[in-house]
Amino acid sequence: QATCSLACCITGSAFPDAVIMIRFFAKHCLLVVAAATHAHKTFGVPDVGHTEGLVVLPLSRKVTKLGGAESLVKKSSYVGKIRIGAATREERQEMLVLFDTGSGQIVLDSTRCTAPACMQHHQYSPERNGAPIVNADGQIADSSAQSDTALINLDSNDAEPGHVRGIFVRDHICLAMERRKGSGMDGCAEVILVAATNMTNQPFLDVPFDGIVGLGLEGLSAGPDYNFLGRLTAQEGMQPQFALFVPNQAEGGRAEITFGGFRPERLAGPLFWAPVAAPEVGFWQVVVQAVRIGDQELDVCKDSICRGFVDSSSSQLGVPEDAMEELEVAMGFKNGAAPSEGNDDCTVGPDLHLVLEGGLTLTLTAREYAEVANTGGCRSLLHPLRNTETAGSRHIGEAETRKGTALSRSFILGEPVLRRYYTVFDWESKSLGFGLAAAGTTEPTTNIAEEAEMPEHTEEFILLQTQEQRGKSVAKHEL
Repeated sequence: QATCSLACCITGSAFPDAVIMIRFFAKHCLLVVAAATHAHKTFGVPDVGHTEGLVVLPLSRKVTKLGGAESLVKKSSYVGKIRIGAATREERQEMLVLFDTGSGQIVLDSTRCTAPACMQHHQYSPERNGAPIVNADGQIADSSAQSDTALINLDSNDAEPGHVRGIFVRDHICLAMERRKGSGMDGCAEVILVAATNMTNQPFLDVPFDGIVGLGLEGLSAGPDYNFLGRLTAQEGMQPQFALFVPNQAEGGRAEITFGGFRPERLAGPLFWAPVAAPEVGFWQVVVQAVRIGDQELDVCKDSICRGFVDSSSSQLGVPEDAMEELEVAMGFKNGAAPSEGNDDCTVGPDLHLVLEGGLTLTLTAREYAEVANTGGCRSLLHPLRNTETAGSRHIGEAETRKGTALSRSFILGEPVLRRYYTVFDWESKSLGFGLAAAGTTEPTTNIAEEAEMPEHTEEFILLQTQEQRGKSVAKHEL
């Protein structure tokens, strides 16, 4: 996963001198313009079992090749539909978005942008909805003066730097699926979003979605009015949970995201809960107390605290760079590859165990951490995180207002974890639920959109550092 340096600049009457920066590890970098934190609450098991009124949104898997047609690395993006506007359901604007657990803002392509990258996607029109332009503090902007704007700079490892400039708009975001039978609400929240006014061709020209909906905790958002999950929970009165189901591709079936609770039928076993570590930072992260390959405990988390970040936008399993070789050797790989003799489908290998705080152990089999390589043999889905990287630092002007979370002992729990475990995110108790996922099914489910309504699988380029670049020296910049 590409490592990013992000600077968010606010200009205008409300914040003339404010510059706030955040470093993050996702393939795309999103805006954070102000600190908004919650005090850590005592961990407890969330209320469960209430499934009435769920919003179940199907997700389409977009398969993309990274680095051109000859690349050996593919990337999965799970995208779904939203509708924007306070008008009737038929009059709302529809867009295809990536639901991202690693960010806390909503950023949309818009008609205010005429750059080539913008013109490749569906564009949101604030004017069509009569949505007010606001300043960063949420107050309606003076039409006679320039409103606050956001500048998002992206500096990645393997492509030209890019940026998005946008304005702040207050509008209604609705999930493109009505609630289950018996509820008249359709999952809408009034939020402040960022509408793009300009963006560079790279990496935005070829991304297979029109925007990003951040599902991080409030600490990743510019404030309460920017956080979709918080606003959805408060305004719709639904249970403060969402859940991700990502079926194993060999089994088929449609991925889905559920708001207002979770679906027990997606579980193949009990659901176990782990507390979110440092929830005020805003990431869905857990403490990793130990790492084992089979019965062998590795050194990586013995002398220091490790963290695991649940990231719905990552196709790989991020691991500490200095533990990469030890992990892969113990798993039977050398330089990310292994022979497939007698293991043609790459499903045979030792189990990888991540022991979390509270005693829960996440176990990944070779089916999750390896795949068949295009050139033959098996390819590791592990990806190194550089020891110098941090996530979540903030600056106002030259002053650092919050230090970033060090990623030197971190794991990115991406698609390999989400394929094996049905994962429930509880906003109120600040906890994560993991349960073995049931096999995917292609049978229709009540109030879930028909297959024909969702986009077909495509192959497009999305920015991501490939495995061949592991040894590449990269200059890092704070923009």
